[in-house]
Amino acid sequence: MTYHFRMMRICALALCILCAPPAVALDVLWPSGATRVLARSQTTADFNIATGMAQRGAAPPMRSVSGDLSEEIWHLQGADVDPATIISMLRAQLTDQGYAISFACADRACGGFDFRFSLPIAQAPEMFVDLGDFHYLAASRELSGMREDVALTVSTSGNVGYVHLALIGDGDRAPIATLPRISAPQSADGGALIAQLVAAGHVVLEDLTFESGASALSGHRYESLAALAQWLSAGGERRIALVGHTDATGALDRNIALSQARAAAVRQAMIDDYGATADQISAAGVGYLAPRATNTTVEGREANRRVEVVLLAP
Repeated sequence: MTYHFRMMRICALALCILCAPPAVALDVLWPSGATRVLARSQTTADFNIATGMAQRGAAPPMRSVSGDLSEEIWHLQGADVDPATIISMLRAQLTDQGYAISFACADRACGGFDFRFSLPIAQAPEMFVDLGDFHYLAASRELSGMREDVALTVSTSGNVGYVHLALIGDGDRAPIATLPRISAPQSADGGALIAQLVAAGHVVLEDLTFESGASALSGHRYESLAALAQWLSAGGERRIALVGHTDATGALDRNIALSQARAAAVRQAMIDDYGATADQISAAGVGYLAPRATNTTVEGREANRRVEVVLLAP
């Protein structure tokens, strides 16, 4: 564990000791520079928490809990944001606040693809999970007759650490997490999408829509393309690649052709409609060879049909 995160644990423990009686909600101390990019809550929601590893081709065993649900996704930046370090920091804070760890695992030992895509967490760009380098942890505590369950998923891409935190309690009696409220970064050169591209090296253009079974965009204005074009125009040396992806329906050669055509259509739209310079943008298609979700469900196939931006030169 790095010095930075050791100091975080010491500070968290000190706060727990000084604040008596114990806090009635989960309090997380995040490292300097951490950014919350998603926050949502529901009352009387159902949430699945993994209780064991996934076996090949099957989902992991899950425990369904019901109550008030609070979810947050955080991005941590720095050279020491590997998943093992992050989960160690968070695990220490949980145990210091009275949570008992019920299950924990790491990447392939969890069950890899089958485990990750059974988790009820957000997709990119808010949450990124490297199937070969992620950690999962579940914990719970009883407090004043109320039960709280926590589920954590942690991964990294480049120098960005990704943390999905879910807290769920017994009905409307349970407190919702009082996490620090930090807004996602916004900048004149494209805001959160550009920040994600620069930090992680890739980002999915989630707002794009195509004609059914075709490569043509549906025609309305896309803020993601406007942001990219503006960012590219601010630096002539900047280069990106647009990479098309499909689901696994149909033959590979047909899907590669479709994904290539869609990436090319996005490139042309950036040039024609948003004033981007042609030599700053390339386009390619990989069909269904790089899924981000399972192709066995409607939701998974929809998530896999996408165009992603890859940073070539900043």
